[in-house]
Amino acid sequence: MHCPPRVIAAALGVFLLTACTGGGGGGDGGDRPAVTLTSVEPGRFESSRPGTPIPLATIKTMDDRQVAGTFGRPVFQRDESGGARLLRFRSDACDLDLFMYSAGGSWQVRHAEARDRSLRTLPVDRCAGSVSAQKRTA
Repeated sequence: MHCPPRVIAAALGVFLLTACTGGGGGGDGGDRPAVTLTSVEPGRFESSRPGTPIPLATIKTMDDRQVAGTFGRPVFQRDESGGARLLRFRSDACDLDLFMYSAGGSWQVRHAEARDRSLRTLPVDRCAGSVSAQKRTA
């Protein structure tokens, strides 16, 4: 018996689509947790030294020297082309990401985000206070 190549290609396509969608391979997705990049659960802020919250409006007025004086050394830094920089600071309760942009020869904070250890969003002001109270110097 001879099957035309188009019939074989169509059957193969249906088989591959079925395998990708989880039908027929035993992997219906029920045995794996759903993957998301953000959480709908509120973050948990638990710090041994929470410090004094620093308002986001204050953080956004900081240049690179003020950031270093307030938060110490970052645990991570990434420079992007086009004059953008990400600085990550850490305390026992959270990670604080500051997004800085070059402005007139210095760097200026334009955006900030804070997360707990489970990557859930936290208030920036509380995380910033904790990072400042526990700032890294070395």
